[in-house]
Amino acid sequence: MKKILGITLSMTISLMAEVITMTPYGGVIKYDSDYAKSYKDKASLGGLHTTIGNLNYLVEFDYAHLQTQYKSYNPALADLKQDDISLIYGHYYTTMMYRIGVHYINTTDVQLNNGVAVVTTLGGYKWIGYNKLSYGSHGYLSYYKNGHDENYVAKSITIGQLTPYISYYTPFSYVSSNTFSISVHYQYAPSYLTKEYISFEVSDSLYYKGYFLTLRGYNGKMRSGIKDGGITVFNTLDMMRYGGDMKAGYYFSTSFSANVSYGLNNYKEYGMDEYGTNKVALISMSYSF
Repeated sequence: MKKILGITLSMTISLMAEVITMTPYGGVIKYDSDYAKSYKDKASLGGLHTTIGNLNYLVEFDYAHLQTQYKSYNPALADLKQDDISLIYGHYYTTMMYRIGVHYINTTDVQLNNGVAVVTTLGGYKWIGYNKLSYGSHGYLSYYKNGHDENYVAKSITIGQLTPYISYYTPFSYVSSNTFSISVHYQYAPSYLTKEYISFEVSDSLYYKGYFLTLRGYNGKMRSGIKDGGITVFNTLDMMRYGGDMKAGYYFSTSFSANVSYGLNNYKEYGMDEYGTNKVALISMSYSF
């Protein structure tokens, strides 16, 4: 009996113990080479995503630095430099969860200048046999005190965004599974001339014997939107139209993994008359302890 109690207590302590996961990442963005579609040439991106938590809670911290170079034909344009800092707390119950946090932007970009976004999530989940159904909505409120609208009239900019989502996890065996997700991004921007934007996003993730592959695509209209649970903020006046990305990786152990991703985005850069396409390549590694 004492042995059983000891094993049970040990398992409980193990499940409740905090796990720290650190994910450094870096990559490059290559903008459209057509001078009529983009002022920008290329950008470098690097950062660190850190989580601390257990089965009951999770604290997320993310820091990213972006430096963008403009095409050489306009030497008057200095490199754009930007730092993003996110801090989000999540609490998890048996059938529901919530997240709340903030994303701060410090940038030399004069379109919207510095900004801040409040990040929230309210979700639920239900097990159907070994399958798991997750659903809920992210909510974001962005504020740029010294921003501009589409006519470049200086004003404060406030944007509300709701992103309802649903996902379904299906295990095929002990070594393979699949997760399919759908989300809708709805924005209300009373400070802009066009006040409403909507876009749709679909992703599918396949896992097999340590290997994983995620395909994601989106379509619609988004301006100054937020994705990835509040970690990614598009703090520009660019009009996003459609795009997608592919991420592939491998778990070398239960505590260490690495992945690479490549994506394309079709959008109209602010000040341009035509839509162009940028290319994004990223690499990251995760270690838990």
